Amino acid sequence: MPFRDLLRVLKLQQSDLLLQKMTPPKPISLISFISLLSLLLSACTAQPAVTTQVFQPPQLTISALTAAPATATAVAKGSPTPVLRPVTESPKAKSLTVCMPYEPDTLYEYGKSGRDGLLAQAAVFEALRDGPIDHRNFDYQPILLEKLPSLKDGDAAIAAVTVRDGEDLVDSSGGLVKLAKDVKYFDSEGVERVYDGKAKSVRAMQMTVTFKLKQGLKWEDGQPLTADDIAFAWQLAKSPDSPTANHFLTNRMKDPIVVVDSRTIRWTYMPGYKDSLYYARFPAPYPKHLYGKLTPAQMAADPAANRKPLSFGAFRIDEWVPGKQITLSKNPNYFRASEGLPKLDTLIYRFVPDVDQMVSELLSGKCDVGIGLRSGTTDSIFDSKIELLLQAKTQGTLAPQFVSGTTIEHLDFNISPVENYVGLVGEGLFQNVKIRQAFAYCMDRKSIADTLMYGRSEVPPVYVSSAHPFFDPNGVATYPFNPDQGRALLKDAGWIDSNKDGVLDKQGRSLTLKYVYGPTGNKLRQAIAQKLKTQLKDNCGVQLDTKELDRGDLYGGFPDGVLFGRRFDVGQFAWVAEAEPPCNLYTTREWTGAADGSTDKYKLSSGYPQGGNNVGYLSSAFEEACLKAVNALDLTEKKKFHQQAMRIFAQDLPSIMLFVKVKVAVARPNVNGMSLDATHESELWNIEQFEVK
Repeated sequence: MPFRDLLRVLKLQQSDLLLQKMTPPKPISLISFISLLSLLLSACTAQPAVTTQVFQPPQLTISALTAAPATATAVAKGSPTPVLRPVTESPKAKSLTVCMPYEPDTLYEYGKSGRDGLLAQAAVFEALRDGPIDHRNFDYQPILLEKLPSLKDGDAAIAAVTVRDGEDLVDSSGGLVKLAKDVKYFDSEGVERVYDGKAKSVRAMQMTVTFKLKQGLKWEDGQPLTADDIAFAWQLAKSPDSPTANHFLTNRMKDPIVVVDSRTIRWTYMPGYKDSLYYARFPAPYPKHLYGKLTPAQMAADPAANRKPLSFGAFRIDEWVPGKQITLSKNPNYFRASEGLPKLDTLIYRFVPDVDQMVSELLSGKCDVGIGLRSGTTDSIFDSKIELLLQAKTQGTLAPQFVSGTTIEHLDFNISPVENYVGLVGEGLFQNVKIRQAFAYCMDRKSIADTLMYGRSEVPPVYVSSAHPFFDPNGVATYPFNPDQGRALLKDAGWIDSNKDGVLDKQGRSLTLKYVYGPTGNKLRQAIAQKLKTQLKDNCGVQLDTKELDRGDLYGGFPDGVLFGRRFDVGQFAWVAEAEPPCNLYTTREWTGAADGSTDKYKLSSGYPQGGNNVGYLSSAFEEACLKAVNALDLTEKKKFHQQAMRIFAQDLPSIMLFVKVKVAVARPNVNGMSLDATHESELWNIEQFEVK
């Protein structure tokens, strides 16, 4: 996965509010002003005993004067001399409180952290960092960089290098190997080849990428942010003492990282590695001037690195009260400060683990913004409160935002179960594509999506939403709700209800299947399971025996896990479709159990060491199109092959897409600037733009 350390910031001046709420007065002339002053002084003359008074006309009237001096004096016999002073009022500090369900375990990116802690960490990083690269609207935008490098512009390049027998190489599937007979690799033109072992060497491709920082970047302490800080971050990320680092990427980069000058850095990949996201691989910098003498292990133990890291974003940390909140203030050395950013003076993160309490405190004003912290397949705490939030939106008491995300709930068929798996599925039930298609016709997926996502989601035909720039509906098979068609396909496969008990049967065996889902307590998946069980039975006579499993059993690796051990009939969970559609999850390189014998635990891009192809789908046509798409460096080629793979997938239907999950965040009506994005991981990606009216 590409580095995406996402960040932002805020501030607002009360005088701006006043000017927006009031119509500016017309300026008065100097003569009119002096006449008014004379009348007032005459009144003072009639009361000589009155002590000195200060005359303070309305602030907006005074500020509207263009010709009058700031102060004026008038001489009247026996009268005191009044002093004119414009009324000035210091703007109040603008503060916003973000409430979230979890607290970070650490704010050191490569330190030990649990899943919930990582989600909370990412939210706080949005305030402490800006970029370095944002991932929005299925695309990437440079934040700290002058531009994203490209092969076309020359700041990325491919060279040919000689790799000899036994030397290190990244094979065409991304694995770290030694060159040997039958190894597949990419040649200098990026074409996949197979080494025959006779030539004793090959000419493989090698990519080099150059990044250039913007001018004037600083840390919160005023020290320049330079390429040395990027190189230092790579050193930290490569270390085995950095358990949460992206080692898949760092293990495929050659040492050393080259610092060209204070703003320019260059790195070179291992021979053979073709990275189609080379332009987005950029780590969040770490201040070498502060931590350069510490080892990665010492960094992981350093209190300041964990609790009060140096900021290059819109805010800096003032205080962290464990179990309660983190308080930040605007960073005067933020590189966008000249734009009036951030629009807030103070930002507070409060930890509110109970969703009902969070909604209550949003309504009462103790929270200005509430975020549910969904990332990837992780559920938001607001998933069970969508109806309530919609009511609050109608009443004008809250301003929730909803956006169709990139997480897709899907139903998997176990096409190729683990050896010795028993039952109908073990005998090859789902190797018949017509059976899989019948299930799709028997499900009213739109009604499920409309009910559980309150009409704010869609049912995609493949593993990306219709908003994805690579999706093209032309030629993509769809399976609208049609129970008659579903029953007809099942009948063609020999399944009928011979005994009229409501469940189809064949040769004395009923069409009863085990349906697994979870993790335990997930209310959304509980609701999906119940609806699918009812629909399949009532519409087509398919009986599901549902079983809710805990996280460890459900997602455990091969061979003991249920889903990824291919020990299930049908199963339900979610995948994420980002800039690169996840077709690779259905290829042989992701076959659970690492069937190719690879020992590289970082090889598999699904993130599962035992592979992501838990359905056991095998299609040479699909795999060829998918891998061409994934490995394409040209965007037009990439799009063409992804669309080809999607058409094959929709016809074969190894999984049924149920619906796209909705991202949810909540703000009070007086909060401006919040804008949810489908592909950005954080609800706070533009925190520097948030303001309170």
